[in-house]
Amino acid sequence: MIPTKVLRQAVAGFRLPRGRVRVLSTRFGKVCLAHTARDGVRTQLRLVPALGQTQVRLEAEMAWLTFLATRHDLTVPIPRPWRGGAFVSPRLGSGEQTAWFAIACSWVPGRHLNFGLRAHDMHRAGNLLGRMHLANRDAPPGIAAARGDWGIPRLFELATSLRDLVTEAAAPPAGVTSTTANALRVSHARLADAWRTLPAGADDVGLIHTDSHWQNLRWSRNALGLVDFEDMATGRFMIDVACLWSKMEARRDGEKMLDAILDGYDRVRPLSSQTLRDLRVMLAFRRFDYAGWVLSWPHPSRESWGPAFLEGTPAYMDRWLSR
Repeated sequence: MIPTKVLRQAVAGFRLPRGRVRVLSTRFGKVCLAHTARDGVRTQLRLVPALGQTQVRLEAEMAWLTFLATRHDLTVPIPRPWRGGAFVSPRLGSGEQTAWFAIACSWVPGRHLNFGLRAHDMHRAGNLLGRMHLANRDAPPGIAAARGDWGIPRLFELATSLRDLVTEAAAPPAGVTSTTANALRVSHARLADAWRTLPAGADDVGLIHTDSHWQNLRWSRNALGLVDFEDMATGRFMIDVACLWSKMEARRDGEKMLDAILDGYDRVRPLSSQTLRDLRVMLAFRRFDYAGWVLSWPHPSRESWGPAFLEGTPAYMDRWLSR
């Protein structure tokens, strides 16, 4: 259900002109909307229930986006100020209603591509990720602490079915055989062991996007943009690279695409043999993350590829962890 009163307050508070609004998504209790003014200018609005650390997390996200756009000239959503200058609204709603916070950002021009992507496009995308990670060198203080860590402990907070399967806190969910469950436990143990051996210095860990796949890239004639920083966190830089490539890996030119990503990245943040090992571990983690998503479904067969994906996850993870 869209909180229409809160939406009206947000439109007025961000001083958006008359126009029309359409819903983009309503996942996890949040409401994302597109506002289009009569002159065609679009703005993205996000309404988030005012729970726990919501305001602090939103303020950190807005600070990071502003910094990336103004100090590092990256094409990302630019926060629009609330009347008075803050980038996060005061609590919205009244009476018995749920309280909400709102943010508004510029619309990043361009379109997302899939099968039209070529190696030179991925070179640009790798370069963009490298520049974003490089921005950590002079990032404003406080943002990292506000966004938390993205790794196995945080994944287990979100993917509780995966956590319960791995820790044997519950029987395998419907549609998951004991063989697959046992193989996932073994793969998790190998992943955790490998993760512990990775370095954790400023060259390896910092503010990351966490969801930098091709659908969040925006291609236009003169620029490449990145959107959807909602889940930004502190984490390993190679998670973003793994995310970018993971949905293209199965293509016939998948290896060529990975080479292009890494070459583009290396132009701004030189890679080492240790960084490439880090990437292999993060590719295993990305697959583990997706397995958690499949296990959150009522049944793996909700999507036709679900059962095979789960069954193949241990072998996939072990292949990368063994390299």
